[in-house]
Amino acid sequence: METPQLELTQRAQDQIRLIKLNDYTLSELDFRIKIGGKGCGGFTYETGFSERRSDDLILNIDDCVILMDPFTAFYTQNSKLDFKVDMTLNEDGFVVENFAGQKYAGKFFKDTTLVPQWEKSP
Repeated sequence: METPQLELTQRAQDQIRLIKLNDYTLSELDFRIKIGGKGCGGFTYETGFSERRSDDLILNIDDCVILMDPFTAFYTQNSKLDFKVDMTLNEDGFVVENFAGQKYAGKFFKDTTLVPQWEKSP
């Protein structure tokens, strides 16, 4: 598998470093991006700190270590991690943008041989 091309914004880098600097319980953990699920709009993503696993892909971007399991790495070959702050909604958090995300929208794992005849396109 090819190594994913992950763009890590300066805001995301700064936030990862700030969190690790201020939470001693994370000193042995690295930042992980993981596909958390899939809906009609595409994949959903989870982010946070975790231990390394033997099958993880490890990306080192500007001294920030990013972990991905093989499934996530395969489906996020070209993506961006940002940290967004919305003062009007009083929300903040990490956001993963998968540049090929539209490719995975809809019923991704649908077996068309099992679709009733009336649902098939002519």
